[in-house]
Amino acid sequence: MHITLINPPSLMAAWNYSTISHPPIGLAAIAAYLQQQGHTITLIDAVGEGISQYRDFPAAIGFILQGLSHLEIAEKIPANTDLIGVSCMFSHAWVSTRQLIHSIADRFPKAFLVAGGEHATALYDFCLKETPLGACALGEGEETMADLACALENKSDVTTVAGLACRMPDQTVVVTNPRDRIAKLNDLPFPAWDQVPLSAYTIYEGPASGPTMPMLATRGCPHDCTFCSAPGMWGRTWYARNPEHIVKEMEYHIRTKQVTAFQFPDINPFINRHWTRALCRLIIQKKLSVTWQMPVGTGFQAIDAKTARLLVAAGCDQIQYAPESGSPAVLSAMNKKIDIDAFKKATGMALAANMRVSVLFIIGYPGETLKDVQKTFSLIRRLAVMGVHEIAISSFVPLPGTAVFEMLLEQRQITVNDEYLISMASATSLFSTCSWNSRMGGRSLLILKWLGLMQFFMISWAVYPKRLFERFFNLLSGKQQTKADRVLREMVNKRKIMRRLNHQQNNRERLHN
Repeated sequence: MHITLINPPSLMAAWNYSTISHPPIGLAAIAAYLQQQGHTITLIDAVGEGISQYRDFPAAIGFILQGLSHLEIAEKIPANTDLIGVSCMFSHAWVSTRQLIHSIADRFPKAFLVAGGEHATALYDFCLKETPLGACALGEGEETMADLACALENKSDVTTVAGLACRMPDQTVVVTNPRDRIAKLNDLPFPAWDQVPLSAYTIYEGPASGPTMPMLATRGCPHDCTFCSAPGMWGRTWYARNPEHIVKEMEYHIRTKQVTAFQFPDINPFINRHWTRALCRLIIQKKLSVTWQMPVGTGFQAIDAKTARLLVAAGCDQIQYAPESGSPAVLSAMNKKIDIDAFKKATGMALAANMRVSVLFIIGYPGETLKDVQKTFSLIRRLAVMGVHEIAISSFVPLPGTAVFEMLLEQRQITVNDEYLISMASATSLFSTCSWNSRMGGRSLLILKWLGLMQFFMISWAVYPKRLFERFFNLLSGKQQTKADRVLREMVNKRKIMRRLNHQQNNRERLHN
């Protein structure tokens, strides 16, 4: 069967500090698995193939689209395609992805259309209602897509395929049996990166010291935080590849693509201390001259002084923790089972091992008070003095598929529509935000976000003045040593893009008049 997988154009907020475009590692993994099953695969990475193409997105003011146009994507789809899969990981991007799906359906009416990713998993009924999709793949996609392709080839009933939400002829939705998680990750082939223009991606999630490759070492997270959508997508069981299998893939990319850095966008990689140490020792034993990071974040419980030193020796010299709040009351509401004193101790050990440490926070959680925010600010100031290198503060957004989303939906504080979906991008906005906290309006939340960031960086640069000069030097040189470097570089790029788009719009208006 001929299967086409599509990474849609990226919908990005113009003034958010975190809207980086990622190589589509999920689609590359699915493509490799389907190829292994004997299918012919076309992977269209609309972002990578149109990395320098930007245009306004009229349906959402302040947003721009990056990547190929819908027409360009449709023209790349082979005429004999039987099954088309479209990825939708982020809810705010659904507004533009929906348009793409309609465009594809009009041009390929006989192909079976399926959507996957965290958004499609969490809001499958909404996605099926708004588009001509035949189904949504729920959770991991490799085995589900393979079984769906087999059912379509054999003209079998697709509702026999586990892990799907299917549209029936009478427009009702049938959710099939849940699919078991993939436990044997070592049996999966390496992602089909030969179908992705990796060299187009030059701004990475974390620090990068040269040609950089994304990889996954683990899947899942055993925790059940109320604001996190990962359990709905991946479940709560944590699976890890063998260190030998991970290093084998690293060696392959070093040999074939001259890679010098790796980024692991795992949900929560350092769960098992023994596994973490084994991976580090093997990288050291193999004498791999690379750097690598887990830029999405990880738990601190498995990182003691010895493990931190091993990580640095193995090339993982940057780590990101996500305590989210300095208030025990808010942590309890989030079901975030951490001890703040233990977190500070683990942070100190990482710093002592010469690791660059960044820390993530969320403010505006439902029920959070100003006193709770003050406790978070107190922790932020303490971290700045300790030597933490950077922090990020996001305003709370109720992601579809989370426990807090269900609570707010039940309380009728959420209406799932385009306005709500677009608001999901406000978490990392520096100039506007939405609030789901009755004690704080959006404007107050934005001010608090700025106050927290200003406190940290003013203290940090006062105590460690060299870091301020490093940021300026890296911005001028294009070096990406920290996430702050990435944010500054991304904001400068966006400013240039917005100027160009405004100039084009002005020219069009002059010609029209």
